[in-house]
Amino acid sequence: MNLAAIKPGRPRDASRDAVILEATLAVLKSVGYDRLTIDAVASRARASKATVYRRWPNKAALVVDAMASLKPPTVDDEPACLFPDTGSLRGDLMSGLRAIFRQLNTDEGKLMIAIMTAQAHDPELAAAMRANTKEKEDSCRIVVGRAIQRGELVSEKGVNAFVEVLPALLYNKLLITGGTVDDDYLAHLIDDIALPLLTRD
Repeated sequence: MNLAAIKPGRPRDASRDAVILEATLAVLKSVGYDRLTIDAVASRARASKATVYRRWPNKAALVVDAMASLKPPTVDDEPACLFPDTGSLRGDLMSGLRAIFRQLNTDEGKLMIAIMTAQAHDPELAAAMRANTKEKEDSCRIVVGRAIQRGELVSEKGVNAFVEVLPALLYNKLLITGGTVDDDYLAHLIDDIALPLLTRD
């Protein structure tokens, strides 16, 4: 066999990924997660089902990547952080939580809430969402690292509890209890829960 005569496969076209993810978001907004199909996405993207499946193993992975595509790209390969650097730990937390809740009130945020709800009856989606939690954990660790550098915290002792508790409280507020999210509520989260966890002995 003449190995030199064998041509390599056609390289993956990254531009097609963007088109498929954009089509996924459009279908998601139109019909919701439960009624979204790979057929509908492929048709919208003018691609074959095989093209989609070569890139994503299932609907859940495709939708999670599509939602992730809405986030701004990282700069100079630095990890993205949901909490801006305001100069203080409390300021970072307040600014970040305000931004998170503003985002959740947009059309994209409402889609994310719907997807979070759909996890309860879709094991593949739940698994894909769990695999996509690293950014939130990294953000919590970054904001704690900044506070240690400033001298506001002495160690990362409370960071694991912080990483577990804060997202759980946010999801509980959004999906179960509801009600108004204002600065008083955010101050309660920060002053009564987050900061005591992070500053405990």
